[in-house]
Amino acid sequence: MAFTGKQFTHLQELLDYLNDIVLSRELQPTLDLNGLTLIVNDGADKTVTFAANGMTPNQIVTAINAVKAGAVTLRNYGQASPPRSRLAFILSTLKVKSTGTANALLGLPTSGGDLTVGANAVTKAEVLSLTEWAGRYSVIHE
Repeated sequence: MAFTGKQFTHLQELLDYLNDIVLSRELQPTLDLNGLTLIVNDGADKTVTFAANGMTPNQIVTAINAVKAGAVTLRNYGQASPPRSRLAFILSTLKVKSTGTANALLGLPTSGGDLTVGANAVTKAEVLSLTEWAGRYSVIHE
C-alpha cells in the first residue's frame, strides 16, 4: 500500500485537493480570450465561446457559469504577490474537456484526456493523518 503526503498553506487548498477540484493555473489580471472556447460536459458538451479580449477572472467565471450554472468559482490561495486567482471547477462529476481552444491560456489540459471533478477525490477512509501546525495543513492518505 502506497501513501501520499501533501502540505498546504491554506485550508481551502487542502479541501480542494481532497475533493479533487479541477483548477486552472494562476490567472493574469486580464486574458485575451476573444473567439476561444472552453468545453465542459455534465452529460452533454456545453461550449463557452469567449467574446472579448482583456477579460478579468470574474468575467471569465460569469461567461462559464452562463453556460453551466455553478460550474466554476474563483480560488485564491495567496501564493503570488499580488495574489492571483484560479478557476475552480467545483461541480461533482463535471468534465473539463481537453479540446477547448482557451485551455492552454487557462492552464487546463490540451491533450491526454478530460479532467473530471471528484474523479480522484480522497475518501474519509483513505485519510490516515490530517494536521494543522503553525498555519500549515498536512494530510497523509492512501
